[in-house]
Amino acid sequence: RDLRHVTYAAVPHGAKTYLAAALARASGERLVWIARDAEIADRVAEELAAWLGGAEHVVTLEPRTALAYERSELVRDESAARVASLAAWRQAGGGARILVASLQALFQRTLAPDDIPSEPLRLAPGLRMGPERVLSDLVAMGYEHVPEVGGRGEFARRGGIVDVFPAGQPMPVRIEWFGDEIDSLRAFDPADQRGTGAVESAALLPASEFLLAAGVRASLVERMKRSVERLPEGLQADLGRFEDGALGDAAELWGGYLAPHTGLDHVGPAIWLVDEPEEVATVAEFLQSQAEERRGELERAGEIPARWASAYPTPPEWKAALNEARTLEFTWESELEGAPPGGNPFGWHEPVLPPAPIGDLAATVRRWRVDGARVVLASDQSARLSEILEDDGQGAAPLTDLEEAVPAGGLALIERSLNGGFAGGPEGLQFVTDRELFGTVRVRRPKAMRRVVPRDLLERLEPGEVVVHVDHG
Repeated sequence: RDLRHVTYAAVPHGAKTYLAAALARASGERLVWIARDAEIADRVAEELAAWLGGAEHVVTLEPRTALAYERSELVRDESAARVASLAAWRQAGGGARILVASLQALFQRTLAPDDIPSEPLRLAPGLRMGPERVLSDLVAMGYEHVPEVGGRGEFARRGGIVDVFPAGQPMPVRIEWFGDEIDSLRAFDPADQRGTGAVESAALLPASEFLLAAGVRASLVERMKRSVERLPEGLQADLGRFEDGALGDAAELWGGYLAPHTGLDHVGPAIWLVDEPEEVATVAEFLQSQAEERRGELERAGEIPARWASAYPTPPEWKAALNEARTLEFTWESELEGAPPGGNPFGWHEPVLPPAPIGDLAATVRRWRVDGARVVLASDQSARLSEILEDDGQGAAPLTDLEEAVPAGGLALIERSLNGGFAGGPEGLQFVTDRELFGTVRVRRPKAMRRVVPRDLLERLEPGEVVVHVDHG
């Protein structure tokens, strides 16, 4: 058998992340989870962090919201967050075991792996590095000079003080000097610009996936040869802005030239976990066809020349990448081409509960335990469940962490729910969540790495002007 490509079917959704965490622990390998979309990726990352014992073991690569070839200002928070994720994944000894990403996040253009330093520039009090050197490095790493820092990838200077919001950091930092020596670093709230406390150090990563190094125009002209002379007026204007260090609204349109690599180039020798491969294949086809359709429209309109660089990996490139990688594909469907008889060797299935799960909970749990099952109830309402079980003589205090495996016939109650349960398998596990108990799960979205709207923007708004909510549209 070709163990480079393994396929499993009939895997309950709740068991997928359990399987991935077990594989990461048992094999010592790093894994890349490929999800259909960003929402699923966020949910998977949350579950993997729970199974692996901490968020530091999981890196999530979010997609940029802009579409292929779209002329729109680069959202620096998004780009800086992607750089921070790729940098965290690059640190092989940093604890990250699994990279979780939607297909779009992996398809989008980004900087080269070698453009992410193995060790970021680290500022600390006592370091002899003058403000001019720091400012020069910030510009080279793609930070944007603004009047007031409000989002990641921005910096501002006021006399001998420099404010910067580093990629991957939760708060911006205010740097003060004594001569050429850094005197203090203080975090501050970007909403009101007030300091929140001293920090020991600040790591500076590139703040953009589209770095405009000196001589970028000459480099592009060399790559494009004679065709550069026939570029439309809009693209010629872009080249002029690039030489001045301004990206403008050209990031997605010029991505294939400014950042010819993709997220796929950063995953390394990890095992690829393809969640619902047929859905992933459909999304890949949609993204590629959408990009080609847009490229065709721009070509017909004379806004880009023929054979302009592709926004995403081409279908043959994506197929080749899948073939070259070690892959584990799994689906909840009962059948999938290449899967073994029965779908998978584990024997998992959805938990089977009575029609009134809560009313019959104590009796159901008792029956499972008598049958030798290892029962784990993971619920946001664990205190309520504990009372129900206590009344039946099955005491189980809610736990925040489960340090050891539950013994056969044992019971554990966890103070949080995941997104779905599963049962059976060689462990004889009954893992039940709020989805099975109450029919729903509270949605937990990770805190988005979005910019804070600066006060001067709010002051410029006039009554009656139309605004768009950053989260809800």
